Amino acid sequence: MKKCRRTLYGGLLLVMLGISSGYGQTGPTVSHSFLNNAALDVFFLKDFDINSPGSGPPIFFIDITNDGVAHQVVMRLSITSRSRGNLSNGQTGVFSLQPGQILKLSSRDIFSNSGPYRLESYQIDDNAAKGLIKDVLSTGKLPSDVYTFQVILVEANNQGNQFDSEVFDIRVSNPHKLDLVFPGAPASGDMKDCPVIFTNLPQFRWESDMRQFRVIVAPLRRGEDPESALNNDPRFTRFFVLQGKGNSKLMATGNRFNDRVEGIPNTSFQFPSSGEILTLRPGKTYVWRVIGIVETSSGSTPFKSEIYCFHLANLDKVDTGMQQLNVILKNLLGSDYEKIFGEGGELEGYSPKRITFDGKDVTPGELLVRLRKMNDKFKGYKIE
Repeated sequence: MKKCRRTLYGGLLLVMLGISSGYGQTGPTVSHSFLNNAALDVFFLKDFDINSPGSGPPIFFIDITNDGVAHQVVMRLSITSRSRGNLSNGQTGVFSLQPGQILKLSSRDIFSNSGPYRLESYQIDDNAAKGLIKDVLSTGKLPSDVYTFQVILVEANNQGNQFDSEVFDIRVSNPHKLDLVFPGAPASGDMKDCPVIFTNLPQFRWESDMRQFRVIVAPLRRGEDPESALNNDPRFTRFFVLQGKGNSKLMATGNRFNDRVEGIPNTSFQFPSSGEILTLRPGKTYVWRVIGIVETSSGSTPFKSEIYCFHLANLDKVDTGMQQLNVILKNLLGSDYEKIFGEGGELEGYSPKRITFDGKDVTPGELLVRLRKMNDKFKGYKIE
């Protein structure tokens, strides 16, 4: 009787363990990862076309880890978008998983014309296709949206038995804006067109909807082409990544350029005061450019801004009086200077009797010195 009780207890324990494991995860499991752990900014349709798979790198990976039992399985995949709903769905044929096997499938394995893990049936929602066709035909890429991928692994002989599933998003933003703001103006090739600034530690600013940037600053010599100047040493280079959710994964991207990598809260940075191969010197002219790096389904793609140039004022060579004041006004007003002080302008021939700064009288020379610290903060003007 005692033995029977032990046997009954042991049998009951096994049944309890069996029930318990039934509520946990059994069978193969599914997870995902992205190439280089980077989010995609641009998603080219050619890289996800089952009829003509792209030659670019994989978009994502599906990792299947099997338990200690062999299984015959089928993998299902569906894609939806936040704005358009269901887009497509499909499934593979039956494939085998050996005990303890770890299988890593790339998006190219799944969206392929051949191979044991390709989607044998793949359907695109007609309504969704109509909404996407215009954008796709004109740009060759998916429109900005959040695309959700769901992967489900089921038992081949009982497809109602789901082993595991994985859901992940790809946020496509299609960034395109990259405009320089300060210092300088578009480089025409003529140094006379380069605005004068008064600080050797300017705050470089640009506007963009991208997330990672390479900034290059270089001296411009007389007669030199601005594009060539940016490729010559000495020059300043830095790789910047906007700080924000998910962007920390992009920090490693800058290593491909052998640049120092820094995170920034917005699209601006102040030129370093020391420790750089390039020092901004009074009386010299410089050019700079920002290269936005966009992660696409075909790999990283650079987008170049136009080239800006600026001239760093040499205060020792600027005469006193009105010449100093004219240098200041031309720098602050830009193309508006001639409209205001030129022939027919509102202030043609005007000569001020006094100059005030923060409510105090200053000389043009004193104003120049103060502008070295605040010139990049100038926002506008008004005539009273």
